[in-house]
Amino acid sequence: MGEIKPKILVASDIHLGSLDSEKDLFIQFLRSIISGEFGNELQALIILGDFIDLCMDVPEHIVKRKKIQEIFILLLDIKKSINLIFVLGNHEIPVTGDYDEKFKHRELKFLSKFKNSDFSELFNIELYCQYLLLKKCNDEDMLLLYNSRDQIESNPIKKIKIDGLDLNSDYRCFLTHGYQFDSDIYRFFVGQIWKSLISSKKYEVKETYDYFWNEVIKEGRKIKPVTLKQMKNELITLKYVPRESIEALFSELSYLEFNLVKANMRVMKKWQRASNPDYYFDEIKEFLEDDEYDFSKINHVIYGHTHHSGISYGKINNQEVEILNSGSWQHMHPTYVEIISKGNLNLKSISNNSNS
Repeated sequence: MGEIKPKILVASDIHLGSLDSEKDLFIQFLRSIISGEFGNELQALIILGDFIDLCMDVPEHIVKRKKIQEIFILLLDIKKSINLIFVLGNHEIPVTGDYDEKFKHRELKFLSKFKNSDFSELFNIELYCQYLLLKKCNDEDMLLLYNSRDQIESNPIKKIKIDGLDLNSDYRCFLTHGYQFDSDIYRFFVGQIWKSLISSKKYEVKETYDYFWNEVIKEGRKIKPVTLKQMKNELITLKYVPRESIEALFSELSYLEFNLVKANMRVMKKWQRASNPDYYFDEIKEFLEDDEYDFSKINHVIYGHTHHSGISYGKINNQEVEILNSGSWQHMHPTYVEIISKGNLNLKSISNNSNS
């Protein structure tokens, strides 16, 4: 018997516009979808947040980058034959305060940044949401889209029928980016940094954050010793650009701004250390056991955000819950999730397309 092919694919944290985004491998992944490598029963591709990185780049640059344009073109092709769904992440919209209440406004603001681009079709509000729930509804397997927790179960903004899943009546798979699982204190402090970066129009500041996050923190280096001169020298090599271009880019970056970035990155480093699966299980448990909402029937969770791919199990709401982190396409071998018959979940690696 051949390998069971997926009905739904889930990928997250591609971070287009950021250093070390595995764009070539993501292009390979999208081409595999188009070529039929995933079979002819594939019905949906879900990008589970942080597809675009507005903390590290600006929209007008993002849409002009050749490899990103290639990705957009491939997605437009995919959209012709299967459902394409985007969940927004913390590098795309601010997540401070009541993120449910503010989601609609933030979503519209995000989409408006790309409405005049050549790829505006990918930024249609019909493709976007904050949460998804995969379940059986009236004897049909449905993927339900929501913008707030209040809507979940009873009031989806969109319904997508998925044929051939054959879900059990008690099956519930909850999908979201994952910033919702951050503790309030982390979202307050780190969320302010993300928010300021998303709203910033200073490309040199975004580039500085990009460098420190992806080339210093993620590489396990110390923040304090890094100088502005050292950063410029490294970026010349990383970006394959002449010194004159780097000097021009950072000509308006003051030492005060540079040192403020370093101070903020120390906060980010603490968040990065805390973003491990054990920590997130406790946060997911707290989220799903919130008395304000009825998530008691959810028995599967897929999220991204932390970049730590993996599968875990734990007791939440007095039942066993399977939790998958879909990983990222940055700093490590990219991973994605397949949802196959019966709603079974497979975590896969793009490097060899084998079970992780």
